Amino acid sequence: MYKTIASHVEVNGHYWEVNGHYSGIYLEMARKMIAQVLAMLSYHSKVLLIRFDLHVYEYTDRNELITKFNRILFKWLKSHYGLKRIGFIWCREIETAKKQHYHYVLMVDGHKVRHPIEILLKVKDVWDNHIQGFEYTPQDCYYNIRRDYLDSIQEAVYRVSYLAKGRGKKKKLAQTKSYGTSRLKPKEELE
Repeated sequence: MYKTIASHVEVNGHYWEVNGHYSGIYLEMARKMIAQVLAMLSYHSKVLLIRFDLHVYEYTDRNELITKFNRILFKWLKSHYGLKRIGFIWCREIETAKKQHYHYVLMVDGHKVRHPIEILLKVKDVWDNHIQGFEYTPQDCYYNIRRDYLDSIQEAVYRVSYLAKGRGKKKKLAQTKSYGTSRLKPKEELE
């Protein structure tokens, strides 16, 4: 993976300001993450983007915890809100602790969900009771992004780009992924 200290990253012909000035960011990782935000906006003129952290009590070699978490949470989101698509971004990190933690971004249709409180309560329930870890939500944990307001997109992209930071991604098995994203294709590509 190529790491850069660039202050801007090009995605879809636009240069987005990124949070890479301290430890740098992995360029391809940042591009894929930003592309998922833009893909969600190609379907929905409003997107609710929620950012939280997931901690585990014991180290695991693989990311099956995230797979299980996604399966349980997405089933609930689709049935509770009637969502057709869910965007997500996560990264696995280990810095000074002996076990990994995950930074996570969830994106849903902002017309159907306007505030994250109910989703965050479900996130906590799923992670604490089904995964055996604990969830932490940073201050100012969500963004109501509007397709026609570039400033709202830029603010969220800057926050998301933190997940591609250069620190904490190396302590893992070679075949274990450092990050994952949804695989949404922009709506224009499907037409």
